[in-house]
Amino acid sequence: MAQCYLNSEEDEEMEIIGEEYFNILATRSFFQEFVKDYDDNVMSCKMHDIVHDFAQLVSREECLWVEINSRKESVINSFGEKVRHLGLNFEGGASFPMSTPEFNRLRTLLIYDLSPYSPSLNGSILVELFSKVACLRALVIRQWFVPLDDQNFIREIPENIGKLIHLKYLNLSELCIERLPETLCELYNLQKLAVRWCTNLRELPAGIGKLMNMRSLMNGQTEKLKYLPIGISRLTSLRTLEKFVVGGGVDGGSTCRLESLKNLQLLRECRVEGLSNVSHVDEAERLQLYNKKNLLRLHLEFGRVVDGEGEEGRRKNEKDKQLLEALQPPLNVEELWILFYGGNIFPKWLTLLTNLRELKLFSCVNCEHLPPLGKLLLEKLTLYNLISVKRVGDEFLGIEESSVDDTSSSSSVIAFPKLKSLKIEDLDELEEWNYRVTRKESISIMPRLSSLEIDCCPKLNVLPDHLLQTTTLQELSIRGCPILEERYRGEDYHMISHIPHTKL
Repeated sequence: MAQCYLNSEEDEEMEIIGEEYFNILATRSFFQEFVKDYDDNVMSCKMHDIVHDFAQLVSREECLWVEINSRKESVINSFGEKVRHLGLNFEGGASFPMSTPEFNRLRTLLIYDLSPYSPSLNGSILVELFSKVACLRALVIRQWFVPLDDQNFIREIPENIGKLIHLKYLNLSELCIERLPETLCELYNLQKLAVRWCTNLRELPAGIGKLMNMRSLMNGQTEKLKYLPIGISRLTSLRTLEKFVVGGGVDGGSTCRLESLKNLQLLRECRVEGLSNVSHVDEAERLQLYNKKNLLRLHLEFGRVVDGEGEEGRRKNEKDKQLLEALQPPLNVEELWILFYGGNIFPKWLTLLTNLRELKLFSCVNCEHLPPLGKLLLEKLTLYNLISVKRVGDEFLGIEESSVDDTSSSSSVIAFPKLKSLKIEDLDELEEWNYRVTRKESISIMPRLSSLEIDCCPKLNVLPDHLLQTTTLQELSIRGCPILEERYRGEDYHMISHIPHTKL
């Protein structure tokens, strides 16, 4: 996207076109050996050796990758006038080849500094480098940071980064920077900024609202980033906002409130943190989250749950309940996470999300009952740390008793018709998991389940028969569940012996 290689029409999303290109190449075996994360996103892949050799052959004049090692250091005096895309991989504290004259012609520069104790890059080197790479479209700077008191690491990004006005993609992930310079806001062509895993990052530039062409702000896993500048509300081209923090700043007037999201109508992916900082429920109502028709992935984090026994806990948990009810997502949302929710019941709109494919309920510790999810077309369901849930029964299926007893119906009722992956973890009080309706021939439960994982449910004594008898089940993992482990290692081993991959 940064090099304008994506041939997209005006009404097409460039990110979607790029993903289609990738998938086409993958189906033709151009890419192989995919490494995916927990959410099934491709993190890395490889080329076949022959394909790689051919790619190097046809791009040898434009693309160059150089390994620089201090023990056998390669000094780059020149790398050719036609090279536009350069990758540098440093190991062992090798010095940076600053005297190279061709930097000013580069369109892409990828720098990987893999020397944890003798880094090749520091702030002063970056100052000089930025003065020579004015034509860059894409810049990646990665450093293997070891948390020691060593000033040789990149501690700040130089002010003259603002001179790289052609930059469209800037990746500073995993650096130990605490802030970004205000001059970064002069990069008016910037489309994607990545600062993931910058664990020391405390603030973003106040003038970030100037970056009107920004499509992706990848700021996840930044624990010290407790607020966002109010200018975020002006980034109306944003498709991805990995971390939106409500309030949290010293000066409430200059930090984002929940309503700052209202103008971001093109958002496709967003994680909202600090919902406990929302002052009034009507702020969530004015947001009208359900009108964001482009929103496909939404994570809602409320903040650590307060003990519900005291007055403060009751007020907080009641506010959480009202907030979540007001934060109804659009009906076409495909992924939803609800984290650290303090209410005691889940909202009714949860059963209306007919496009939902993945749901995670994380540390909703006051909810005693699971929501009725059986009619949804979920493919992946994760239940984590729901410590008040003691039993799972018919209500979880979301199927009325009348529909099961209706013998006149020729077709059977299916609960969780698309579910492939189910993970249940840290349900400390869960004792019983059983459905009375499983005796009826007119109901089918989880007919496509292929992966079942039960972790740390110490009181659970038996799994429903229908789960273990499912012919599609390929993976079963039971850990931290002493009663279950003893049962299925011993007297009921025959119930799981047909499953290809089991871990007990």
